[in-house]
Amino acid sequence: MALAAAARLHEAAGILGPGPDGVALPLLVLPEHGVIVTEAAPGRALSALLLRARSSRRAALVGRAGQWLEHLCRDSRELGTFGALYWLGTLDQRLAGGLPEWADQALVAAHMARMRTEAEPLRGISVARATAHGDLTPDNLFLDESVTPSRLTGIDMQHRASAPITRDMARLLVWLESRRRRPARETLNGIAATEHAALAATPGLIGADQLPILRFMIGVMALEVYLDTARQPLRRQALARCLRDWALRPGP
Repeated sequence: MALAAAARLHEAAGILGPGPDGVALPLLVLPEHGVIVTEAAPGRALSALLLRARSSRRAALVGRAGQWLEHLCRDSRELGTFGALYWLGTLDQRLAGGLPEWADQALVAAHMARMRTEAEPLRGISVARATAHGDLTPDNLFLDESVTPSRLTGIDMQHRASAPITRDMARLLVWLESRRRRPARETLNGIAATEHAALAATPGLIGADQLPILRFMIGVMALEVYLDTARQPLRRQALARCLRDWALRPGP
């Protein structure tokens, strides 16, 4: 596993090149222990920069993450068939053992009913896939603004696998909502509208035909993360708001 992770980092570095996008390369690999040590990523975590940023700055940072993702996906893009029922099934598996006591059962039930309805027209449609990051969150992106142009470095990449590009996008957007201190003035698919637009409008990342899939994947990711908040009541509250807004203010 460590060798595969190291190989993936080198592959990504080759794709991104020496310019404004990069990854933290491995310095030491101990496959017998499953350990990989990477070089330090320059700059500050995007999560730290987002924390006190105003709305326009946040949107710009989200757009910058979108540029990094588009660059990473560029050489591995392919069209496939979207497995809406597969992703719905991943949620069913999570719920098969019942909900924890702290979960809002009515909210989860309503969300799953809406997900089933929205899955039907998405079955078998064309989906843009690529070998992306796998865990694209602002904690795993570091921006170095001491150089011109600024350099964005990815860390903690997952193993090589082709998946819908919208999956990484949804993970990033849901992460942002899960840590939002105050509700956004306007939302789209449960996400602050300015940040949703900044990511979705990244040149070359996805086409307009992928926006319904992005909405669906946000629905998947938001519930997955909500179910992981047993010890994070504030994050759970933000995600509950995200789930409600996802249903009330649908985008394309």
